[in-house]
Amino acid sequence: MKRKLILVLILILLPLLVFADELVLVKGRGVPVCEAHLRNLEELGLNEMVCQRDETYPEINGITRPKWEELDLRENKELVKKIHKFFGVGDQFGKLKIVDDDEEFEEYFNRILKYDSLKKTIVDINNNGKSEVVMLYREPRCDVERNRSYNIPYSRSLFVLDEKKRLMHVRKTELLLQNIYRLNVDIKSKAIESIYRLYDVFAYKGSIYFDKWNAYDWTLTVYKISNQTATEICQYKYISQ
Repeated sequence: MKRKLILVLILILLPLLVFADELVLVKGRGVPVCEAHLRNLEELGLNEMVCQRDETYPEINGITRPKWEELDLRENKELVKKIHKFFGVGDQFGKLKIVDDDEEFEEYFNRILKYDSLKKTIVDINNNGKSEVVMLYREPRCDVERNRSYNIPYSRSLFVLDEKKRLMHVRKTELLLQNIYRLNVDIKSKAIESIYRLYDVFAYKGSIYFDKWNAYDWTLTVYKISNQTATEICQYKYISQ
């Protein structure tokens, strides 16, 4: 009777053991920031980790997040246009009909864009002792648990703002565009590949890092900029059964 009871318990628990989802550290094992980030990410559910990481990430294990100021989208409509041009066609001064046509853009804004968010923080993103105005543009349509077929576009992009000119600082932003791994790729290709990538920023022991969720391969990668180079520090793989 006892053996039968144990067998029944094993059969009940086996699917949980075999088919449990798991976030695995595949690069950076033993690196303090990677291990600390992993412990914090494990506090989150899948949707929180992917879609709300910029809002729900726990500040524990030595990791902190910058203080973000949310900006009014309508008051920053011209910047919103530049953002959509940059990440849509790779040029903030390029042509994009839905943005260039005032009537069409107003309808698009009221129907879809008003639900997006634009945030600003001051942080030394390049780890060179000089703070930059870093912006985060978030599209709220992300729901990774319900949408695995990519029929609903979403992204959360980082860029550096030239605050005096109210333009995107392209040269400084380029280091944050870790969307594709091919060498010698132009800025346009790096920008328009931002879809289904979601970024965030955090600090650990005096250094600033940023991370990126890639929906195409279910990886989360951590980068650090130093000496005008963005280096991959950690990578996690979400194993979903």
